[in-house]
Amino acid sequence: MAITSDAIGTGESGRKKPKGAPVWLVTFADLMALLFALFVLIISFSEIDSDSFRRNAGPMAEAFNQPPPIFTRSKESASSASKPVQQKLERENEAPSENEASYLRTVQRGKLSNQVRSALGDELRAGVVELDIKDRFIILRFPARTTFALGNSDLVGSIGGTLDRIADVLARTNGEIFISGHTDDRPIATSRFRSNWDLSSARAVSVVHRLLRHPNLNRARVSAVGYADTRPISGNDTADGRAENRRVEIKVEIPATR
Repeated sequence: MAITSDAIGTGESGRKKPKGAPVWLVTFADLMALLFALFVLIISFSEIDSDSFRRNAGPMAEAFNQPPPIFTRSKESASSASKPVQQKLERENEAPSENEASYLRTVQRGKLSNQVRSALGDELRAGVVELDIKDRFIILRFPARTTFALGNSDLVGSIGGTLDRIADVLARTNGEIFISGHTDDRPIATSRFRSNWDLSSARAVSVVHRLLRHPNLNRARVSAVGYADTRPISGNDTADGRAENRRVEIKVEIPATR
């Protein structure tokens, strides 16, 4: 029997090699895939310079048989990148907590009261002005006898200089300033003042005009009001009580600022 070449090739050494890519090419392709993944990872952790990216995008895309991308800056990505900074600033500018606000007001109250006592030491000792502290306010109380003539709203004596020193202190603060005029319960009716409402309001305004002569005192912080005899601090049945009720008060808000 004749032995053909096909029969001879049925052994281990005679098998035909399968068709396909060489083994080294598969390994090379795996290596290139890993390198590409590493490249993408590095890019994701780096800051891309837009000009450099545009210059290199074309050649890179051509190497992978892809058209060059159109690179545009996303408004959303820009805004999202700035969000952490914005949120940090918002946290820093947030209003202080209740406990912190109370502490800050205590510090500011002590600071302002010391400044007032330093500027008005003589007047405080002489009773020309009285200093009172209530809650979120420091109150400077001027008895009418040291500030105005009876039934008049014009400043008298050296009170103008006292108000100038007060304005110098207030110009270095930030809180609102409320000036209020008060009278006793004795009615008044003159050609200038129809009632105690007119008189108390005019006295408050006279103090405002004097304070605002200071160039650095912001007028938007200042307000004036007349209460007539509606807010007494003493009884009106005695001369001394009525004298206490005739007054002008400068009430300064103590802000909770750092």
